[in-house]
Amino acid sequence: MSPLKSRNNVMAKLASTTWGCHNNVLRTTALALVYNVAKYCAPVWAICAHCAKIDVQLNHTMMRIISGKLRSTPTIWLPTLSNKAPPDLRILSHTTKILHKLKTKPVLPLQIDILEHPPLRFKSRAPIWNAETQSESVDYLWTRRWEQSETRNRDLIKEPFKKVPGWDSTKAIWTTLNRIRSEQGICNYLLHKWGMVDSPLCECGETQTIKHMVESCPIAMFKEGLTKLHEGGPTAIK
Repeated sequence: MSPLKSRNNVMAKLASTTWGCHNNVLRTTALALVYNVAKYCAPVWAICAHCAKIDVQLNHTMMRIISGKLRSTPTIWLPTLSNKAPPDLRILSHTTKILHKLKTKPVLPLQIDILEHPPLRFKSRAPIWNAETQSESVDYLWTRRWEQSETRNRDLIKEPFKKVPGWDSTKAIWTTLNRIRSEQGICNYLLHKWGMVDSPLCECGETQTIKHMVESCPIAMFKEGLTKLHEGGPTAIK
């Protein structure tokens, strides 16, 4: 956990630099600096109780740094916006590949430990040969999870494993688009909920949510709607 936290701190500083670190730079740096550490021996420890702490570091810190999301953003959005598969699916895929390799290659000394493993002595133990495996691809499992979720504006994205529109934009535009998509951005409703402003109302008199600002506010409304805003075209960026 300590190496992950220290590397996440480096990523946070890189993301907050005044010259503006691009999403591709953050993502590439995260893969090299953070994910390699988290993936080390993942099939062995992935089914232990401490695995959730690793997911917290990758989800709530790493992916939020890449996507520029607020902490209130639902976790289901983070892999999609950072263009990186959910940690549990990545570990599951890695475990499946290793077990398949061990079972199909007799020349590997570890094969006998997997096929003729010793009996389980304690119910609390979770050896790798009891690990869950998958036959479907990560993209398929990821898409199915996304379709089964009840998150807001889910219909904006059909294939969560692809980069969302606006990926090549500047950091400021990218962050703004992501916060609008998930309806977790700076608005009076959320600021009032967090105790930062006295009223949740907009200047027009209605409750100021992101959805209200985009679709119905007479002052700030985007006439082409949320779908066009999500596409990140020239009109939306202006």
